[in-house]
Amino acid sequence: MSSIRSHIRGEIVMKLKINMEFKFIISLLFAVLVAIFAIQNAGSVEINFLFTKFTVSQAVVILGSTIVGAIIVILLSLIKQIKQNMKIKHLNKEVELLTVEKAKLQATVDGFPISNREEEEAIESAQDIEQ
Repeated sequence: MSSIRSHIRGEIVMKLKINMEFKFIISLLFAVLVAIFAIQNAGSVEINFLFTKFTVSQAVVILGSTIVGAIIVILLSLIKQIKQNMKIKHLNKEVELLTVEKAKLQATVDGFPISNREEEEAIESAQDIEQ
């Protein structure tokens, strides 16, 4: 049973690695496209922010916006990951409690003596199988 679990876990880990590699490649391609777009649109622009005005390269604005967006995505995914880890810990504790309860119930069931009638039926069924 444990070998099946370890095999399944191995398959899941492989799928996650492939999925992470795919996401990394897509992220790199997106970063390259943004960089090309920023370089091709490198003209100066005037930025009005609150009570200030300043002139800056459009490439800096594009790259800065992309970086801020990436930081926001990372923070949101980090929050999601923390929540998932908390849920996993809770579920592991629940599994542990249920395993202990199962062991106690199994010990209780194993401790009950078989009645004479049940013992006779078991012997008869065993004899029927032999014939």
